[in-house]
Amino acid sequence: MHEYPPLKVIKVEVAVNKCVPKTGEIAPIHIGFLVFPGFQPIDLSGPWQAFSTANEELGQPLYLLATYGPSADVSTSDGGLRIFVEHSLETLIPQRLHTVIVPGGFGVYHAAQDRNIQYWLKSQDLSSIRTCSICTGAFLLASAGLLEGHLVTTHWRAAEQLRQAFPSLDVADERIFCESGKYWTTAGVTAGIDLALALIERDCGPLISQQVARRLLVYLRRHGDQRQYSQTLRMQDRAGMPFQKLIEQIEKDLAWSWSVDEMAAVSNMSRRTFQRKFKKCFGVSSVEALKALRLEKAQLLMAAGSMSKKEVARQVGLQLIDVPDK
Repeated sequence: MHEYPPLKVIKVEVAVNKCVPKTGEIAPIHIGFLVFPGFQPIDLSGPWQAFSTANEELGQPLYLLATYGPSADVSTSDGGLRIFVEHSLETLIPQRLHTVIVPGGFGVYHAAQDRNIQYWLKSQDLSSIRTCSICTGAFLLASAGLLEGHLVTTHWRAAEQLRQAFPSLDVADERIFCESGKYWTTAGVTAGIDLALALIERDCGPLISQQVARRLLVYLRRHGDQRQYSQTLRMQDRAGMPFQKLIEQIEKDLAWSWSVDEMAAVSNMSRRTFQRKFKKCFGVSSVEALKALRLEKAQLLMAAGSMSKKEVARQVGLQLIDVPDK
């Protein structure tokens, strides 16, 4: 059996590049993506593209990206797509990593039993500035003992499983991403891009992060406190006939006054029948549901930071006093 050397804490000095100019010397940020058989491809490709786009916006390579894995190539969880792995976990690493990112995927549970992966994660964690997981990658970090006592999140479908498997974790199952000390965990899928944008903003400032978001056609930048499963999606999921058309029209024009009579007419019902059936379907009145949709959209617009509070109120049909702050 292979014996691993004892781990020793390595202190590193890393410069923080706030609002990096397009000319001049910068301290590179080495980011290592851990990949393994059965990982989720978008958990790698989404953040990778965000960091690569940041390099383009900066005009120089601030982020140096590389993949690390247990073999020379690995297949993903979707359709057997295979990718080349740049560095073996058993190879000596000349450059300690500033940021480690661990994707999720169905292969994460088998990877959590791999001694090479466990040792590599623990070794890197001694000197890394940030250690991050995307989706069920949190299980891998937790299995390595790195998340003890921390506030974490994962995809909502896996949250209860994570909570039961690791009772010492504080699992915030509704959040898009969490920052707890040096550890960042995310809900997965597109939330990996939200994580990358937040890290880019931390390193380079909001201007570069906003430019990257625009390049990637990100409609709205989401902050960590935002719910994984929005009120809009909840209503869309439940809105079978005869309310599907109504929800679609409300979403298209939240600023409209939308009286109960108008909503009933769109649903081809009398006012009384509409109110009874709507509450039975959604658990709240149509007036309460409309306000919830408006508030959620207002929170997103305010978090994006591109509109004034007055403009947000006009866009979603709320009184100025009802619009939440950033």
